[in-house]
Amino acid sequence: MYLFGALMIVALMMPALVISQSVFTNPSAVSLGTAANYRAVSGTALSIGTGCAITGNVAGVTGITNLGTVSGTQDNANPNATTAKSDLDAAFAELMLRAVDSTLTVVDMGGMTLGRGIYKANASGTLGLTGTLTLTGTATDIFIIRTGTSVTPGTSLITAASSIVTMGGTALASNVYWVIGTSSEMGATSTFKGSILSGTTVLQNATVSFDGRAMGKTTVTLNGTSVMPVELVSFTASSNQKSTNLHWTTATEVNNFGFEIERTMDNGQLTIDQWNKVGFVEGNGTTNSPKNNSYSDNNLTSGKYSYRLKQIDRDGKFEYSQSVEVTIGQAPKEFALMQNYPNPFNPSTTINYQLPVNSHISLKVYDMLGNEVATLVNQTKEAGSYTAKFDGSQLSSGVYLYTINAGNFSTTKKLTLLK
Repeated sequence: MYLFGALMIVALMMPALVISQSVFTNPSAVSLGTAANYRAVSGTALSIGTGCAITGNVAGVTGITNLGTVSGTQDNANPNATTAKSDLDAAFAELMLRAVDSTLTVVDMGGMTLGRGIYKANASGTLGLTGTLTLTGTATDIFIIRTGTSVTPGTSLITAASSIVTMGGTALASNVYWVIGTSSEMGATSTFKGSILSGTTVLQNATVSFDGRAMGKTTVTLNGTSVMPVELVSFTASSNQKSTNLHWTTATEVNNFGFEIERTMDNGQLTIDQWNKVGFVEGNGTTNSPKNNSYSDNNLTSGKYSYRLKQIDRDGKFEYSQSVEVTIGQAPKEFALMQNYPNPFNPSTTINYQLPVNSHISLKVYDMLGNEVATLVNQTKEAGSYTAKFDGSQLSSGVYLYTINAGNFSTTKKLTLLK
């Protein structure tokens, strides 16, 4: 399993693709409708080969031949499959219109590194991949790679054997959309990431590792492993007197048993290079929707601590996250106001802030018109790290602002109440 797969546009090394003027940072800007509930959607017949393992739901408008394994539901020639196909058609048409036309020659994407944005090849020839394509950015960056001119282009996608699509930075495979005019084929022993929306067929050859969704207006044939990863959007740590508060959010989870929390300590004299399990948070199995998680490590002595997550599959496989650090028992070095957690929230959320010196603190929440809706803190506090709770049960859904004032320090962040 792949786990946890600045803002920039990378100039292309080859004249095969051009980037449009549009850039998207909000995943909700791309909507697959009900099709997003499926790992595979076929406008006609869906074929799942022997030994093919699919984690999630599948749909075939005219039928499903399954010689492999599917962990989710199989919508076989029923209204759910038809609705998913209709939503696929709408998303395909929308995404085709996102890029400007180009008359450049299509060549291989191997060896390229691309940042967020919309990339487009022309309508003649084949968009290929031989070697490695790196898509790099943040967890909110959107990548749209499409072929052809107009809504009904004729260009296909073929990846060579052992070709690789890899994610850089904190970019997520679930935010990658391949919009292909006709057919798509993933070469043997290759590794592919992102959602494929093809105007005709999708073919996944044997021994292909595919992290994403396969959607074709005609047939979809899957013969390799097909696993959507546990994608970590964020992992943060904050101190509150003698405790550490950990927060992390996943964009997707597949076969996720849970997260072991591991800790190591640096006491300023000797780094203890040994990770110890201090807690466990149950996973969400398989889900395509974002999930918020938290853990508090209490009664700590003074010192610097590092934490990491050990994500464990239900079959025993595991992968580690990157580590985060926090200091206990010492004053922070600077003023800071953290992003609330969870966000969006309903009805309550937590806000952490830091004070390097004793300060009179004002922490208030406002609506978008500037009206004060809550005062969370209005008192003098000693240097340290603190937590404030905000309860929005009496407010309507929407975006609000929270502002901290401490001496000469003042900053504002947004939070979203979603009921």
